[in-house]
Amino acid sequence: MGKIIVIDGTSNAGKTTLCENLEKNVQNVAIIPGASLFIKRNAQKYFTVPSIPTTVAEEKENQKFFFKIELDRLIEANKLASLGKYVFMDRGVLEILSVAYSFETIKRLNGIYENVIQLYEKFIAEVNKSGISLPDEHIWLQASSQEVVRRNKTRQMERGQALSENDWIEENLINKQIEFFNKLLVQENEGRIHLIDTNYINKQEVLEKVCILLNLKEKEREER
Repeated sequence: MGKIIVIDGTSNAGKTTLCENLEKNVQNVAIIPGASLFIKRNAQKYFTVPSIPTTVAEEKENQKFFFKIELDRLIEANKLASLGKYVFMDRGVLEILSVAYSFETIKRLNGIYENVIQLYEKFIAEVNKSGISLPDEHIWLQASSQEVVRRNKTRQMERGQALSENDWIEENLINKQIEFFNKLLVQENEGRIHLIDTNYINKQEVLEKVCILLNLKEKEREER
């Protein structure tokens, strides 16, 4: 049996980049893409996708939809893990929780965090009922709001895009996500949630840290 590891963290901390590097450079790895790409790859099943929410009611419906996606992603991860793979999920349910925790205050959407906790409890019950396994470990990548803005601008310039600001690089959001993670640092999660600060290290160094943490074997050079 393999393992299921979720890569989570603050916005623009390098989650998808890490997953791409793991798939490219590490032996016996499978990647479950983030929810948006997962939906695109399974468009025949998810032909109705909710629009960006603007009200509390719409946000709550959005949360319900994405918990359904997370259950399907976890089912696929379990299938791959049963084949002995190290399965890395590009974000998971903690993403839904951290966004609700942050946006409830920032966007004044009262009640969305309480709602997401209720949905999370139902999600756990459904997972237990179905007999599939929850992720074995979580890796939380963290970057400061200043670093997030710098990376976002660099990425846009590299792609030839006009510089823009958006909700996902706001200082308040990043700080709230960090606050959310700090609440997870309780004794019961010790050894299951690992923090990697990506502020002062490059993507190769992040990869090396994860390989050491999980005792992963990198592919031989000629295999890459």
